[in-house]
Amino acid sequence: MTPYQEKAWDCLKEKERQCLFLAISENKSTCEASQLMGMTHYKYMELKERAEKFFRLFSDFFEKHEAIFRPDCPCEFQFRHYIEGVIEKRIGSKEARLFTGDASQILPKVNHRTITRNMRWLIETGNPWDIDTVKFIREFDRWNTFRILPVMLQQPSAYKRRLNRKYKAYIKYLLHKMPEWFLDKVKEKYWYKTNYPKEKYYIVMIYPSDRINYKIIPVRPKEEVVKQLTQWYFYVFKTEDDADTFGFMVTRFNVKSRGVSLGQKFWPEFRLCISQAINYKEINNMDLGVSSLDNAYHVSRRKKKLSKDDPNHMVGLARAKEKIFY
Repeated sequence: MTPYQEKAWDCLKEKERQCLFLAISENKSTCEASQLMGMTHYKYMELKERAEKFFRLFSDFFEKHEAIFRPDCPCEFQFRHYIEGVIEKRIGSKEARLFTGDASQILPKVNHRTITRNMRWLIETGNPWDIDTVKFIREFDRWNTFRILPVMLQQPSAYKRRLNRKYKAYIKYLLHKMPEWFLDKVKEKYWYKTNYPKEKYYIVMIYPSDRINYKIIPVRPKEEVVKQLTQWYFYVFKTEDDADTFGFMVTRFNVKSRGVSLGQKFWPEFRLCISQAINYKEINNMDLGVSSLDNAYHVSRRKKKLSKDDPNHMVGLARAKEKIFY
C-alpha cells in the first residue's frame, strides 16, 4: 500500500479492517463473513459499506493533503483536537471532548458552539484545503456510527436502518414489566363475552408471572375500543389466528431470536405479524420505550405509599440527595 493508504488503514477500526480483510483477501461471501464475525447480515452489510467508504474517503483526502488541518488554519486547538480524536483516533465523542484538554468542552452545548464557530471560519477563509476539510468532516459525519456535528451542520445520514430496538424494548416490557393489575382491568372492561357468531377483534395478554402462556381476549369491533387499546399499546387483530401468532412469537422471543441465524428469521416474521394488526400504523409511529409504556399503564401512580407507622415515614421532611454535595 502507498503511504496515504497506510494512513487511511490506520484510521479504520479493528472490525472495519477485519471486514475488508475477509471480503478482499479471503474472498468470503457476505453470509460467511457475517457468521464469522458473529453479526446479523444487515449489520455486516452496513459495516462493510462503511469500511469501504471510509477507506476511500481517507485515502483520497490524505493523498491530497498530509493532515486534516493545514498548519496555519484559523481553527482553535480545542476544535482541532476534537476532530482529530473522533476521525483519526476513532474514539467516542465524550472521549474526544476530554482529549481536547479543555474542561469546558465536556459540556455538549459548549462543544457545539465551538464546532459551529470553527466550521464557519473554515468556510469563510475560502482556502481549498479548508474547504476540503469541511467536506471531509461532513462526509465522515454522514457515515459514522454516531454524529460528531451539531444538528444544524449535519447532512442527511447515509443509512436507511431498519430499527428493531424499539420492538425489543416492547417485547421485553410485555414479558417482564407489564403490570398485571392493569391487564386485569383491561380484561374486566373490554372482554366481549358472547357465544353468538358475531364479529370480534382480538388482543393478546401476557402475564409476567407466566411468560410462557398467553391469553387471547375478544373485544368489541368498535372504533372507540380500538382507539383506547391503541393508547395502551395493544395490537388489535381481526382474526384469532393472527393474535395467536403474535402471542406465540412474543412468548418465544428469547428462544427464537437467539443467535444470528435465528434472529434473521425471527424479525421479518415478527414485522409481518404485527403488520396484520388493525392499529399497526398508529402504534408503529409511537414511542415504545419504557418510560412511554410506564406512563400509558400509570405505573408511577401505583407506587406503595409509606404508612404513618413506618419508621422511615417523616411528614414534611426528605433526605437531601448526596450528589448535590459533590
